Amino acid sequence: MPKLLISSDLHLSMQEKEYSLSVLDEIIEYAKDYDALMLLGDTFNTFEDLQGLKDIFSKKMEDYQKNVYLLKGNHENLKSKGITLSKLKFPENVIVIEDITFFNIDDLDIAALPYSEKYIIDNELNKKIESLNANNRILIAHGIVEGTLWAIEENEEAASIPIDIIKKIDPNFAIVGHIHKQMQVNIDNIDIIYTGSARVWRRSKSEMGTRRCLAIDIQNGSIKKTFINIKNAGEYRVYETNIYSLSSLDKKAEEWNINDIIDINVYGIAEDENEVEEKINVVRNKYSKYVREINVKTTKLFLLENAYNESIIKEFLSIAEGYELDTLNDEDLEIVELAKRIGIEKIYAALQSKK
Repeated sequence: MPKLLISSDLHLSMQEKEYSLSVLDEIIEYAKDYDALMLLGDTFNTFEDLQGLKDIFSKKMEDYQKNVYLLKGNHENLKSKGITLSKLKFPENVIVIEDITFFNIDDLDIAALPYSEKYIIDNELNKKIESLNANNRILIAHGIVEGTLWAIEENEEAASIPIDIIKKIDPNFAIVGHIHKQMQVNIDNIDIIYTGSARVWRRSKSEMGTRRCLAIDIQNGSIKKTFINIKNAGEYRVYETNIYSLSSLDKKAEEWNINDIIDINVYGIAEDENEVEEKINVVRNKYSKYVREINVKTTKLFLLENAYNESIIKEFLSIAEGYELDTLNDEDLEIVELAKRIGIEKIYAALQSKK
C-alpha cells in the first residue's frame, strides 16, 4: 500500500534561495521514507524563479529517484509569458500535472486538480470519474474550495474550486494547496485538508505557527494521516510589548529559530524619542543574528512630554503591574499587556483632548 508525502506552497525563489532550498532539502529527506512526493502547487514563487532554480531543483529530484508529482499552482503562471511547465525538461521521475488528471498508485485512486481559472464538468470528465474503482480515493488540488469560510489570503477568488466537482469525484478526503494557513474543514460532508505553506513566505497571520507537510499511509484498507514538522521553515511570530518591558523578550527569544521572522509591536507612552530609538536599536542588535528577520514597529507608541508626571498614568501602571506580579499564567499576562496597551491609548487620547 502506498505511503505518500505531500507538501505545498514552497515558493522557491532566487531572492531567498538558500533558505527556501533548505526547506526543500528537509522535505526530500523526509520523503525518502515514502513511495512518492507530491508538491501541490506554488512550488516556485514565479515562473522566473522556476527558470532560475530548475537545474538545482531537477538535480535534487533526480537524486531522490522516486516519483515526484508536480502540480501547477497559480504562482507557476506568474511572469511565464505563456510558457507552460510541460514545455520544460525535468527528470523522468518528475510528473508535471497541468490539467485535471486521474492516476493510480497501488490500490489508491488519485484525482489531481491543478490550478485553473475555470473548472468544467463534462462527459469526458464524468467517464474518467466513473472508471475509478480502487477501495480508496483521494483528491489533490491547488486552489480554495468553494464554501471555505476564510478569506485572508490574497487572490483566493481567482483560484476557486467548485465543490460540485469534488463531490462528483467523491474522495475519502481532499488535500489542497494555495491557502497558507494549515486547517481542515468539512464542506458538504467532504473533509478538506489545507496543508498550508511549507515555509514562511510573507508576514501574515496565515503563516503563523509551525510549517508542516502531510504524510498519508494506507494500512488495512484505511488511510492514516500524519503531519510532519518542517524545522528549517522557521515560524512567523508576532509580539506586543510595552516600550519599557522589552526585556520580557528574553524569555520569548529562547523559542526562536534561525529561520524565524519576528515582528515586535511596541506600544506605550514615551517622553523621549531618542531614548525610544536607543531601546529599539538594542533589541535589533541583540537578536538580529539569531533570526532570519526582526522588525520593530512603533505605530502604537505615543510620545507625550512629561507623561510619567501625570498622576493618572502612574496610578494606572501601578495597578497593571500589580496584576502582572500576581500571576504566572502566560495567557493572563497577555491579557494584562493588552489591557495596558488599550488603557494607555485611552489615557493618551484623554490627555490630548485637554490640551
